[in-house]
Amino acid sequence: MKISVLNAGQQTDYLYGFVSGLSAIPSLEIEVVDSDSSIGVMECLPNTTLYNLRGNNTAEESLQTKTLHIGRYYLRLLSYAAQTKSEIFHIQWENSIALMDRMVLPLYYKLLGKKLVHTAHNIDKDARDGRSNFFRRLSLGIMYRTMDRIIVHTSKMKVDLCSQFHVVPEKVAVIPHGLNNRIPRRGISQEAARKKLGIKPDAHAILFFGQIDKYKGVEYLIDAAAALSHDDPAVVLMIAGKPKRRTNYAAQLKLQAANLLSENHVLLRMEFIPADEVETYFAAADCLVLPYTMIYQSGVIFLAYRFGLPIIATDIGSFREDVLEGETGFICKPGDVHDMTAKLQLFFNSHLFRQRIRTRTQISEYAEHKYSWSDIGRQTFAVYASLVKKS
Repeated sequence: MKISVLNAGQQTDYLYGFVSGLSAIPSLEIEVVDSDSSIGVMECLPNTTLYNLRGNNTAEESLQTKTLHIGRYYLRLLSYAAQTKSEIFHIQWENSIALMDRMVLPLYYKLLGKKLVHTAHNIDKDARDGRSNFFRRLSLGIMYRTMDRIIVHTSKMKVDLCSQFHVVPEKVAVIPHGLNNRIPRRGISQEAARKKLGIKPDAHAILFFGQIDKYKGVEYLIDAAAALSHDDPAVVLMIAGKPKRRTNYAAQLKLQAANLLSENHVLLRMEFIPADEVETYFAAADCLVLPYTMIYQSGVIFLAYRFGLPIIATDIGSFREDVLEGETGFICKPGDVHDMTAKLQLFFNSHLFRQRIRTRTQISEYAEHKYSWSDIGRQTFAVYASLVKKS
């Protein structure tokens, strides 16, 4: 069986894990359609060929240049689809233009006789990003109805997808998000990591990691860390990640942190964190906090678990399905600074913190088993096989 994975230059870490799981199946031939981000990443995987149709999609470009590049990419994609012998197109992420990605391209693929699978990493990212309107929601519904099968990561996502977009449950498969296995893990000690970042050895270090955007609720975490620091002088808040959009949100966060936290209580690095530096932040931290106000799933969970780091997450989306209360972390109320502060206090007084070496080992072992890419590959292959069998 030959399949194509369409990634649109998004989330290379997820793509690598996903394809590594699929490539372990000898009877499966995989074509990955992606961007410069996958060069040097996919070539090491068996039965896998990379088609770099997108090129560089991360560079800062003028509107005219960006429009030219996107247009050229769509033409390459149309040509590729007409020529490939792949029976199944697995669409991981959308490209740039809703009309093309959600309506024109899926219909074109169907006319070519392709079976379509889509992984809905977020059921409605437009609503999450505050950009939802009648057309965007209509086009998203049309895309979901065009798919032969849809994959979501949790049971809640399946329920919401079926209820909000009238998708029949039989069309939806629940397959978990896999553990991040691309970011290097070299085993740096907490002591060495803290020395590298300039954090005291006895600090109570709280980490926010990832792209910075309004829906992630970082302002609530800053308030909670400030409140906690009044009673716990060892508290240090680390915020590491690049602002996702050109807004004043990051500037507001910097001002808020400067007003509420002294220099020895906060470390801000609001920029892209290279892959070989990521482990340093997770090793230095005692816990990761996801203060999000709206989302279904976050890949940062599976990055934290790779390093055995406990998580305090808000009770939104499907976080409760992946953060096990008292075992891998704690759940707090979204947008509630008092409750977030209380859960941070609970964590630092719990066995998860007191026995942190043991905790990290247990979380890593649990995650390696539950979020195995080999298992995910087999489950996904079963979805493909059911479609080929029907045809």
